Parts: sequence; C-alpha cells; structure tokens
Amino acid sequence: MEFLHIRQRYLKEFSVKNTSFGIVFGSPYAFLYLIDGLLFDTSVSAWAYLLCEKLKDTEWKRKIFLTHSHYDHLGGVGTIKSFFPETLVYANSYVSRVLKSPNALEIIKKFDHYDSSEIKQFHQINQIGFVTFELDHTFDFSDKEYISIENIDVIYTPGHTKDTVSYYLSSYNCLIMSECMGIPNHRFDFVLPEFLSSYNLYIQSFQKLKDLVLQKKINNFLLPHIMYFEYFSDVRDFIKLSEYSLNMYVKSIIGFIQKVGLDKNSIHDELKVKDVFRMVLDSYYVKYELSQPMYGFEANVTAQIRAIVKELL
Repeated sequence: MEFLHIRQRYLKEFSVKNTSFGIVFGSPYAFLYLIDGLLFDTSVSAWAYLLCEKLKDTEWKRKIFLTHSHYDHLGGVGTIKSFFPETLVYANSYVSRVLKSPNALEIIKKFDHYDSSEIKQFHQINQIGFVTFELDHTFDFSDKEYISIENIDVIYTPGHTKDTVSYYLSSYNCLIMSECMGIPNHRFDFVLPEFLSSYNLYIQSFQKLKDLVLQKKINNFLLPHIMYFEYFSDVRDFIKLSEYSLNMYVKSIIGFIQKVGLDKNSIHDELKVKDVFRMVLDSYYVKYELSQPMYGFEANVTAQIRAIVKELL
C-alpha cells in the first residue's frame, strides 16, 4: 500500500529547517521546534540522538518544554541529557506522576523501543533507549488555566492526555498545540481526532485554542506530526477540517459501538473493543492513509472507544 512507503520515507529523513519563528528539526512525520533557544518536545530516543548531533552546532539554552507524557514526545529526554547533562526539563506537574508509574514507564519504554528500532534501520545510531528522568520545573494548574514563564504562555489543554499543555509565544505569534486539535494525514483531507483521556475535555481545549487562534490571528501553528503552518489562512483551513473530521469520526465510532453492543457494562470486553477497532482501522487508517505506527494507533483508538462509551453513551 502506498501509505506504507510514505511512513518509510518519514523514517529515512531527518533534516534541519530555518524558519521565521525558529528551527524545525526532524522527519516529515515528527517535528521538534527550537524557538529562542528553547526546545519543545523530544520525540523518541532515536530521533533525539540525531537531534543531539545537530544541537552540538546550535545555540540553545539547554531547556526542554514538554507538551505531554506520551513516549513520542518525551522518549528522547534521557538521550538529550546524556549529551547535555545540564539540560532542564519543564512540564505539567502531572507528568511527574506518570514518570513514577511502573505501568506507564513500561509502555513508554516498549513503544520507544518499537519506534527507535524502525528508525535505526535507516540511520547510524548508537545503542539507545528510553531512560527515565525527573522534571526540573513543573506547571501547577490547580486554580488557573494559564501560566507565564520564559516569555511563554503555558495553556492547560487536557483531553488528549490529563497532562497536555500548549505553548503560545506572542513574540512570534506562534502556538505549539501538541495534539489538542488533531493530527492531519499527509493528503490533508482528514484530521485524526486525538481525544484519549476525555472527549469532553478535548472539546473544551479545542474551543479554547480555536478562540485564541482567531483572536490573535495566529499564523505559526506548530503540530508535532505531519505538518506545521506559517499562514493564518492555512490555520483556519486546518481548524475547519479538524472540526468536520471530529464530528464524522465520533459519529462513526458510536455507530460501530452500537453495532457490536458495547456499553458501560461491557466496556472491558476486549473482544468487542477489538471489533470496534477493526472497523475504525478499515474506515479511517486505511482509507485516509494514516502513517501513525499501528501499535500506537490501536492503543489510541482503544482509549477513544472507552472515552466515548463513558462520556457520550
């Protein structure tokens, strides 16, 4: 299938691109951003290794700002700290809880290994893997939704995960929104929704960022995967497509759930959940040529199915 070749191309390429807002590192699949010397996310340990080879010749402040606790966003922190031990790591305080959870660490380590093993087929990379770490600075949103630090507005945007944050840099009219509004496919005719921990919170975060984008006319709109945008008109098109895709996707999954008879009482019925996943796989992963690794896609869809059952049915 053609889209499998697209993923292979994503694994082969790693580049550096200078832009008006900063430097973009990575493959066409996973983007890392260095803005005003601050690094946003790290990808997995293999991409982080290639990143460090580039950072050796780059002025940066040895500070990493994480968007959330998924393996493909923080998996490379340990690798970067092995190159630059003085590096400080910033994230939502909830990430600390994830990093102390044996189950979460096992998943992060396993998926980082899967991704990094794929990448190592095409690049000369030393033996690396996920190494746990501690946060140096945490964001506590107990009674607020915004925190300002390092000339950045840190915005609490849960729904994708419990700990997801977005970053707005007003000096560049730049929003790093993680996966709070979905991730487009390579053809840009579908945006995969990314509500995993909560559908309702995802919708609230989506609306919060949409309001910010329209109010500020944000043109530098930075996604972690597949694309980023530098023109406001493109950002508006993305939001429209994302809203359309979200409504279609959720309606489809509700139909699949009802078809197999899944409900709150049977939410842990693995066979029924698997049946729903297979229908999502055929209707969306294959149709729209999504390039997310299959193990990640299945884990995400499983979480989405359960979120829909709990909150919408």
